[in-house]
Amino acid sequence: MSDIPPGTASSAPGQPLSKAVRSVVIASVTEAQRRNSTLVEAEHLLLALSRDGSGPVRDALASAGLDPAGVEAALLAEREASLRVAGVEPLGEERLVASPRVARPRWGASAKEALTRAHRVASAHRRQHSGEADLLTAILGLELGTVPRALILAGVDRPAIVAAVRDLR
Repeated sequence: MSDIPPGTASSAPGQPLSKAVRSVVIASVTEAQRRNSTLVEAEHLLLALSRDGSGPVRDALASAGLDPAGVEAALLAEREASLRVAGVEPLGEERLVASPRVARPRWGASAKEALTRAHRVASAHRRQHSGEADLLTAILGLELGTVPRALILAGVDRPAIVAAVRDLR
């Protein structure tokens, strides 16, 4: 019997996943729930990698300023910038507290795309299962969405991180 909650990793797109990536996928669902999100998105996968990924992946992220606090700061900066573009002044974090979500979030488009790309990266290297480095490479390769905007605002050198984890594949 699996210790993975029913429907968590098995319904994640881009199968098959390595055991390490399954752990990150489960952690991303927890991240989405913690943030009261209705969808698991690429930012939740990135947060999970920064908190729960293997040492080398966490080190590569941390060296680029993307430890858990750095990812949170980048996401906050992206949200505030997006609101300002829309003509809305951001509210303080204390005003954005919501009731905790009870239901498990569904998979959002950016998470599906990241997991699918991770599978393609693994396949390109003739591996059956995608690993954490493949997932990180896929997330950093996204061109649209919250994560790319947050990383641009944070001044993150995405190719440098990809190069740092290249040997982990």
